[in-house]
Amino acid sequence: MSIKPIALAPPQPSTQRGQAAHIAYDAVNDRLAYVNGKSVIIRPVDFNSNSPIVVFTKHIHPTTAVKFSPSGFYVASGDESGQIKIWDAAPKKGDEVFEQPIIKSEFQVMSGPIRSIAWDADNARLIAVGQGKEKFGHAFSWDTGNSIGDIQGHSSTINAVDIKPQRPYRAATVGDDFAMVFYQGPPFKFDKSLRGNHTNAIRDVKFSPDGQYIVSAGSDRAICIYQGRTGELIKKIENGHDGGIFAVAWTPDSESFVTASADGSVKTWSVEGGLVLTYKVAEKPTIFQQLVGLAVTKDYVIALSYGGDLTYFKNGDIVQVVQGNQAPITKLAFAQPELYSGSSDGKLFKTEVEPNGFKPNPSRQGGKGTEHSNYVADLLVSRGTLYSVGWDDELKCWQDGKVQASTKLPSQPKQLSNVDDSIVVLFESELQLFSKDLKLQSTIKFEFSSTNVAPLSSSQLLVTNASKNTLVGIEVDKDSKLSITSQQFPTLRTPPTLIRVSPDGEYFAVADSAGKYTLFKNDGTVVSTRWAFHTSKAYDAQWSPDSKYLLSGGLDCGILLYSVEKPSKVVKFPLAHASGVTSLVWVDYDNEKQTGQFSSSGLDGTIRQWSLTR
Repeated sequence: MSIKPIALAPPQPSTQRGQAAHIAYDAVNDRLAYVNGKSVIIRPVDFNSNSPIVVFTKHIHPTTAVKFSPSGFYVASGDESGQIKIWDAAPKKGDEVFEQPIIKSEFQVMSGPIRSIAWDADNARLIAVGQGKEKFGHAFSWDTGNSIGDIQGHSSTINAVDIKPQRPYRAATVGDDFAMVFYQGPPFKFDKSLRGNHTNAIRDVKFSPDGQYIVSAGSDRAICIYQGRTGELIKKIENGHDGGIFAVAWTPDSESFVTASADGSVKTWSVEGGLVLTYKVAEKPTIFQQLVGLAVTKDYVIALSYGGDLTYFKNGDIVQVVQGNQAPITKLAFAQPELYSGSSDGKLFKTEVEPNGFKPNPSRQGGKGTEHSNYVADLLVSRGTLYSVGWDDELKCWQDGKVQASTKLPSQPKQLSNVDDSIVVLFESELQLFSKDLKLQSTIKFEFSSTNVAPLSSSQLLVTNASKNTLVGIEVDKDSKLSITSQQFPTLRTPPTLIRVSPDGEYFAVADSAGKYTLFKNDGTVVSTRWAFHTSKAYDAQWSPDSKYLLSGGLDCGILLYSVEKPSKVVKFPLAHASGVTSLVWVDYDNEKQTGQFSSSGLDGTIRQWSLTR
């Protein structure tokens, strides 16, 4: 048997309060690139496209900047440590969709976060700027890393850089010191520093496509237009927005440019005539609707909000808002054909699953005030209803994307499960039973620490005893009262962390903190201890519907398939998710052919779909 990748649903861009989030646009292939966590995401501009998505995960530190080369063949990405990686950005085909792009070169150019990157029109030279210690910028050739000038003239962090698209090359940088510095080159050398035009941090700077103009914008709400060849100030627009301006981008004709602001609006400006058009994401934008990034594509103006939404504008109208998980995904739940995903920031999204992939554009469940305020600890679908628990100590019941009921929990929940018609919530040393409308039915306290619970039958639960490295049975009587059974289970080598009972109830598998599984019969006798191919903790596991295979994923980033009939055999897919596999769900399975499809989520913020074939 083999596990093959089918499709991938990417996360939304990462954003930071008070900082611009630069989106890169590839005009040759009509693609966007942005950073999320330690990854760089490349996705098609077309929000209905099923074209392959590229996820680059070879940065050790969180990524902070990305830029396509003008040819579209390469991408330069920078991270918080000041390292730049240049890699192959050629579109993937077929089975290559999950393969990592090839790194062409990598250089340590600074000692702090990279904020912005610019390529020259020859696809040969780069300037990277940011928050360094000895310097705030570096100009170098992409293949050798040789220095091609000095980026001087700033006394504080440089927020953005751009290079004139035609010869003779010029460069411009802007920073927190309220200055726009102009360079000639290559080799790039200081020409002049223009101060006094901005009265607060300058967030972005761009040369026009024809090289005639430079435009800068910043937190002082001002927009300054300069001569592209000399850097001299031409005009200044005061109070261009009602909030700080985070991003600016030119239209292809070089006659107008677009700005995005914290006031939730996007404005188009003519170089000669001033304001042309204004469009807003909302009449009264919230903090999460502040616009911090911008890209002008062939068909759309795309604005990125602080909350991670990509809003597509065309002729002043909103045509689409692309949403999705922005933070690491902690849990999945599936109810045909809908896949629910919860993340560490408390958000919950619904994605429709297709036979060989996902429908584009997930929909957000609930909204501010109804969703969890932080980490989603677990999701459960019981009899067609979705339940969730989070580290805000709340249990919620969902229907049609809205919260139908909610109850406050006594402490931080660890897991959800169900037994018969009741919802089970596990805590550190306590277990509570709720009715389907979230009325408390019963409570039992433990004298040990527990990490996982699973229903062994309609009247019995199993919980892990991490204090004594064993399992404990919990009986549920007809009145939903809970009591500890006298059944004894073997002692494991290390604390148990995960219990999964097979659908037919004949087996249950228990994983310990090292990722080793012990397979038991339902009477507690050991069947096998050979499922020991994980190299670290297992986060989640799911039995196949025919109870013949166990799918497992964990901290070692791999997905494993164990067989009951052949316990010494294992099917492996290493490095399925960068940083770890957090959740697994079967979305389709053929009991006769023993083939199917499943979805996985990871700390990289992606959801991936896989096929199991013989």
